[in-house]
Amino acid sequence: MNLFKKRLIAGVSVTPELGLEVALIDFEAKTVLKYGNKPLEYNGNLREIADLDLFKDALSDLLVELQIPNNAEIVINIPATTFKINDYPAALDEIQISNAVEEELLQNPFFKNNNEPCSSLMKLPNSTIQFNKIAYVASSRNMIVEIALIMKDLGYKIHAIDTSVSSTVNALMYLERVNTDYDTNWVLMLIENNCCRVISMMGKNPIDTFEEKISIGEVLGDAENYSTVIDAAEPILKNLPSKYLCVVSKTNVISAEALANKLTYTAPITYQEANVFSGEAFLEVGPEVDPEIAKQISLDVIGAAIYREFIPYSPAVFNLYNRSLGDIYLLEQPPEITIGGRTIVLSNELLAKYFIVLALILLPLALIIFFVLFSYTQNQNAQIEELDGKIEQINKFLEENKKISSEMFDEGTEIASGLTHNKAIYSYYTIVGTEIPKKLWLTHLKLGDKTTIEGQADNLESVYAFFRSIKDYNTDSDIKLQKLGLATGSNSILKNSDFDTESILTSLNADFYEFRISNEPEISKEDIKNKDEQTPGLPEGLEPIKE
Repeated sequence: MNLFKKRLIAGVSVTPELGLEVALIDFEAKTVLKYGNKPLEYNGNLREIADLDLFKDALSDLLVELQIPNNAEIVINIPATTFKINDYPAALDEIQISNAVEEELLQNPFFKNNNEPCSSLMKLPNSTIQFNKIAYVASSRNMIVEIALIMKDLGYKIHAIDTSVSSTVNALMYLERVNTDYDTNWVLMLIENNCCRVISMMGKNPIDTFEEKISIGEVLGDAENYSTVIDAAEPILKNLPSKYLCVVSKTNVISAEALANKLTYTAPITYQEANVFSGEAFLEVGPEVDPEIAKQISLDVIGAAIYREFIPYSPAVFNLYNRSLGDIYLLEQPPEITIGGRTIVLSNELLAKYFIVLALILLPLALIIFFVLFSYTQNQNAQIEELDGKIEQINKFLEENKKISSEMFDEGTEIASGLTHNKAIYSYYTIVGTEIPKKLWLTHLKLGDKTTIEGQADNLESVYAFFRSIKDYNTDSDIKLQKLGLATGSNSILKNSDFDTESILTSLNADFYEFRISNEPEISKEDIKNKDEQTPGLPEGLEPIKE
């Protein structure tokens, strides 16, 4: 479910000439999706529904027939009892203006006989610095309360209760049947069964309103009915010059077209039938609506069905379902909070939106934290697995060697054994490090089970002294002086041009001696020849030094 999608709004209208209407409208497509109506008697003299029980039954039947779900909100339109526009000093606050309006309503004969008014006020955009221009509507509080209780009993929630004047004006603007350019001064004339209303407009803003009671009906002739309306309207119209006059008839007794042709006015006159004289539907209809029945759809029910979506386009929005009803209203409203002087209604829809916005803000942060912790956990798990592997190896080693005792190992014995086994090697390392005579150098050294020491000297005494030192260190050794001779000819290391010492010794014109001390098998002359062919001029184990 899309939580950002607006809840379904169904329009309900008490329309005196038609009865009770219910409509569902696609605001953007300007299409009626569902529509139905049932007869309902309305008492025009008392300005109230004649029988509220019949109203409840008819409304229940229509909502069920049209399959309007219980979670839908309802906007109800009722005939206007009072619609006024007055100027109040700008110094008055909201409560003072509300009290002034209530005092005015109590002077109305309709509200004098213990019929408490329920009103809705709206400050108009064309107010001035000195005065606030206030428009207000009112109806019987008792009837509004009964309607609210009926809706609650049926399982539906009231979104708003509007009146026929603002519903009609909003519907005309929504249908683009009037020119509402901001600089256009025009006049709207509404004809109902017992009332003629003239409203002066500037664009979408009402400026002033006039109301005249009339007595017309089917028992009277057309001439008398039309003359009654003309006599009531023309004295008002002659004092309201404008760019055009729009005549709207909501009664089946008067044709708007016929009346427009009979009126005298200083500007062009347009008309709109909102009664049986209308030959076409105001809106396109969906597949669930009979095109013939669609012609009966009133401006009132259209205004109710588009109420919520049209609020941004209307400067005058009224709602009789407000705090003046007391607990019957307050108990059905979501809690409110005030932040910085602004009151926010914590509706389920608003809370759902706030929750999703908060989730969208926190989700990336939560994901970052999750991945950081996940990576850290993975790394820790890998280290634990590595440690577990090492522990397993140690445990395996301990298991395999659990029979070995520390008593079986003697450090002194092990050291003595090592020294005895490697005595010759240690001795030769000592000699090489400390007993090499002057003018003698080594070219090859191999120490181990078998020992081979090769080198060169510029005199025989140094070679014999070096060999004698070796034998003195290890008298039991079988090492021998296997080779000793003068290094001349092609075998001389001085013939190797890669050796840096060649230039030095050659410049002195001095011969030197080569020797080999070893306990390995002696190398034959053939082996020496083969070695010399592989690496001429270098003893075994010595590779040329590369620059």
